[in-house]
Amino acid sequence: MNPTLLIKRDKVVKQKAKKLAKEMGVPLINFVNNYFKSFIVDRQVTFYAPVPNKKTAAAIIASRKEVKAGKTAGPFDSVDEMMKSLNS
Repeated sequence: MNPTLLIKRDKVVKQKAKKLAKEMGVPLINFVNNYFKSFIVDRQVTFYAPVPNKKTAAAIIASRKEVKAGKTAGPFDSVDEMMKSLNS
């Protein structure tokens, strides 16, 4: 018998995932088990954030403007060089 794992998750996320899994004809637990197996083999976790929040979006826009205006520093050959630039 396999042990039970309790995972706290958002109710709406679970409902949507369960619905999609059903549409695909696969029990939701199969996706969970597959994710765990991939995690073990790849030894990495991937997070997706396709739409940034307002604060992050504003920072991205500001950064792109700085790059376009030539107001950015770097690349740097060392951490010390970068720190000197940041502190100046």
